[in-house]
Amino acid sequence: MNSLQITGMPNYSTLTAVFDRYHTFALSTHINPDGDAIGSQLALYTFLTEIGKSVKVFNTDAVPKNYKFLPFWDIIEGVKAVDTYRPEVLVVLDASTLERIGKKLSKTLLPIQKLVNIDHHATAEAFGDINLIMPTASSTSEIVYKLIKHYQAPIGKECALCLYTGLMFDTGCFRYSNTTPETHRIAAELIETGEFAPDEVYRNVYEQVPVAKLRLLSEVLSTLQVTDNGKIASVYATQDMFRKAGTNADAVEGIVNQIQAIAGVEVALCVSEMTDRSTKVSLRSQGHVDVSQLAAEFEGGGHARAAGCRLLTHYLTALTTLVQTAQRYMDQSTFKDTNGRKD
Repeated sequence: MNSLQITGMPNYSTLTAVFDRYHTFALSTHINPDGDAIGSQLALYTFLTEIGKSVKVFNTDAVPKNYKFLPFWDIIEGVKAVDTYRPEVLVVLDASTLERIGKKLSKTLLPIQKLVNIDHHATAEAFGDINLIMPTASSTSEIVYKLIKHYQAPIGKECALCLYTGLMFDTGCFRYSNTTPETHRIAAELIETGEFAPDEVYRNVYEQVPVAKLRLLSEVLSTLQVTDNGKIASVYATQDMFRKAGTNADAVEGIVNQIQAIAGVEVALCVSEMTDRSTKVSLRSQGHVDVSQLAAEFEGGGHARAAGCRLLTHYLTALTTLVQTAQRYMDQSTFKDTNGRKD
């Protein structure tokens, strides 16, 4: 494999040569796509089509409603649409492993020539023929931005909006530790180019909350448990809760962040019972525990402070296992409290 896993000044030439050489492309991203996944995907779609390429986009899961303000969201197709389509190049974005795009999709969407992997997760596997993995980047959208700039192609209004959305989402609205001076410079350029209002992007992503989600939130918060040491907080959501609230598992997104905000909590987790009886897991950390490593133990991935995975077991069994695993990570950590003592 021709790995482009880089820690210093990146050389994008190998990847841009692929853009020049081949004509048919497919793009995909991880299951349960978030703002960076959708944003980077649609930005790359826009760029490739503008340079004359034939591009199709396939995801296992549908585009969440709060991202349907983005241009071209409706060109994204599902697994069933793949059929016998064989692109010359498959580009996987923001997925730590190939299987993260979905087990069925990872086996049916097969490129004729090249598999390209673009990601910024520290736990990312170099599964592609070409791997552009940059853990120092704030987001996959930032990598796509730099790739387009290297190609010396203009970033149009639609592309800028998609990139900004991904950048905003994965930096937690520019408040996470992955936010750098460069992040703000890129954001400023994208705002100028796209001529969009950042507050409108924020409202679309975060302030389109249906009443059903608030009903679900009430149900989920009633399951809150905090360990005796006050360091690990957990909640769960069930199919019965979804039916009672009139919603589905998509409405769980973001609840784990509220659990993380509890004073003294270092690790927060939210588990959701899925229709196939598997358990979807969202993990958050204040920084002393690397939850991406924790998630990797269950074939998941993500960032040190935000990660996820899916367990093929009952949600209560998964919850117990995850809390125990989180406690093990807490026991192994060497962080100190405000008085300088090791916890």
